[in-house]
Amino acid sequence: MRVGIVGLGYWGKNLLRTFSELPPAQVTDLCDLDPALLDAARANHPDARAGSDLGALLARPDVDAIVVATPPSRHHAMALAALRAGKHVWVEKPLALTAAEGRELVDAARAAGRTLFVDETFLYDPLVREMKRVIDAGELGDVFHLSFERLGMGRIRRDSNVWWNSAPHDLSILFYLVPRAVKAVDLHLHAYLQPGVADMAVCDLELEGGVTAHVYLSWLHPEKTATVTVIGRDRMLAYEGRFEKRAVILFDYAVDPSLPATAEPGGIPVVPITKFEGRRLDVALDAEPLRLAAGHFVASILEGTEPLTSGARSLRVVETLETADRTARRSGRLA
Repeated sequence: MRVGIVGLGYWGKNLLRTFSELPPAQVTDLCDLDPALLDAARANHPDARAGSDLGALLARPDVDAIVVATPPSRHHAMALAALRAGKHVWVEKPLALTAAEGRELVDAARAAGRTLFVDETFLYDPLVREMKRVIDAGELGDVFHLSFERLGMGRIRRDSNVWWNSAPHDLSILFYLVPRAVKAVDLHLHAYLQPGVADMAVCDLELEGGVTAHVYLSWLHPEKTATVTVIGRDRMLAYEGRFEKRAVILFDYAVDPSLPATAEPGGIPVVPITKFEGRRLDVALDAEPLRLAAGHFVASILEGTEPLTSGARSLRVVETLETADRTARRSGRLA
């Protein structure tokens, strides 16, 4: 599987490393507008062709797949050109910046008979897979609520806000764990650092069946965290996705409002909590999620199967991002 990497910046470097170490793949081409990034990549990959002309790369008959790791505003145009050139495409999240553009990419992939893969990396984390298994097996009981927090002093973008940059991770996890349609969404965007570019977002979602979700995103926070909490009738799951702290903890709890109330100091009656204990789930973490995602991309092409994070499946993420953004309440430095 001969692969061209388009975009060699922050995440493109990781993709170049990953595909270079993947046995079924061979990185044959490097493409970026920045000569310094090209030179740095070529120093470690001297056998790969390097250039800044995407059109020339797409015209090569000896390139099977294109990996698009450019800013979100360029995803649609570059992925569409690659699909129309007959290439399989890996595109970074989000798939596109509008649902209409996302649907155009899905249609183009279908028309060309090519794989369109969206890098929703967390869905390839064995810990998230284990959460999915636990939920589907009914071990939590009925799922009530999911809570997501993605916080930290990280890369503060100028060209797109925290909602479009960070929410795709959490929405993709939400729809993977609880694949239900969204009935209502309420988004608040707050811009404090740059006028009109939100650096904090708070979103509440209601899914079919009464399941609710809460997403809190911030580029202004003293501690980095990427957590998912799933509340069920019988048990809870807590996931930390930051690589240095990755873990999933399963909590057993029991709350019984029918029991006589217990009294706190001051005589305040409270519902008794008769059980609350957690244990860390033992899950093998032999390979990093990005490597697992890259392997799945190549395997889906070779086997002719739909990827877990295909463009068609990722459309619901873009549709939710767009719907929420269109109805968002905005505050902070707006102009």
